[in-house]
Amino acid sequence: MAGADRRHGAVMAGPSGDHPSAVVVGAGVFGACVAEALVARRWSVTLVEQVAPAHARSASGDVSRLSRCGHGDDFDDAFYTRSARRARDRWIEIGEEEGAELFVATGAVWFDAGEDAWVARAQGLMAAHDIPVERLSPAEAAGLFPSLHTDDLAGVVFEPEAGVVRARDAVTTLVARAVRDGATLRPATARPTATAAAEVDGAVLGADHTVWACGPWLGRLFPGHARVRAARQDLFYWGVPPAWRADRIPAWVDIPTGGYGFGDLDGAGMKAVLEEIGEDLDPQDGARISSPRIEAATRAFLARRFPALAGAPMIASRVMAYELTPDRHFLLARLPETDNSWLAGGGSGHGFKHGPAIGTYMADLLDGSAEPEERFAAGPRPERIAPLG
Repeated sequence: MAGADRRHGAVMAGPSGDHPSAVVVGAGVFGACVAEALVARRWSVTLVEQVAPAHARSASGDVSRLSRCGHGDDFDDAFYTRSARRARDRWIEIGEEEGAELFVATGAVWFDAGEDAWVARAQGLMAAHDIPVERLSPAEAAGLFPSLHTDDLAGVVFEPEAGVVRARDAVTTLVARAVRDGATLRPATARPTATAAAEVDGAVLGADHTVWACGPWLGRLFPGHARVRAARQDLFYWGVPPAWRADRIPAWVDIPTGGYGFGDLDGAGMKAVLEEIGEDLDPQDGARISSPRIEAATRAFLARRFPALAGAPMIASRVMAYELTPDRHFLLARLPETDNSWLAGGGSGHGFKHGPAIGTYMADLLDGSAEPEERFAAGPRPERIAPLG
């Protein structure tokens, strides 16, 4: 891709200087993490974003996201557990370096109705990798919350070093960090050329590599290779007393009902969500109006699991465009039939659990120090389900 190119009637300027270069399209969590990782290796980076980093229509646009190392899917060989731990540590490091608390330590619990295989495997993987974890009785777990219904629980797995990422702040911090260290942030809409280079305003951006980290837009840009579905997920925030702040209660994943959430962070309200993936959502033009049915179901879940919150008011809602691959594995791969164009997506609810680790992984692929993992390849995949929270 170096040098000048006159495809499509435009001139593509080659990379300048002695450093390798990359265009990263999309300034969500994956794009921001990739850009930051490459700049740290002295790459010349142009980060193209059509709206703004972590904007409201992106899959990275919420104010907060759960960060946990517990991953117990039966296809997992501990890659995700190790990756989440590296990402957690890196969020803490970046926050300390930038004078911002990006990771809020809360701990996290899994409510288990009866030795669920997923929960048991997650606990085993964490223990095997020296990540603090313990199994609590329902009575012990009740002491972690001001109010907790435990009659349907056989036990609770507790990961004390899990937490919550200030999602939007994390992305904007990473982008500012990359720009400060030499990256160029270009507000524009990019389109792929026939060779999957990025074309902006009629000109092709020259670089040694192009990374398409476009979240829920990936499927429409590369329909033959990026099997990424943009689906709606309704998120709700609830008004709660101070005892339910995020620094006073652990985050939770409710296996019996598929709910997850965490305490009130920065006055935004307590996040409580049902993992009900809705219909397809056009990430560009789709309406973001929450469903009254899902709101009612989430309210019922909140009242059942945390009885003291039965009358809590819903104070904010958001409809996110989740980016889902069929098997819920990430899409981190070279675009077939190209030498230097890459896809980075499928983060969805898991993007912030792994973002900095994925940035490092993609930087390793681009500089040739690692080989792509088959699980993250482009193209068809089997359907699998994995918890999003």
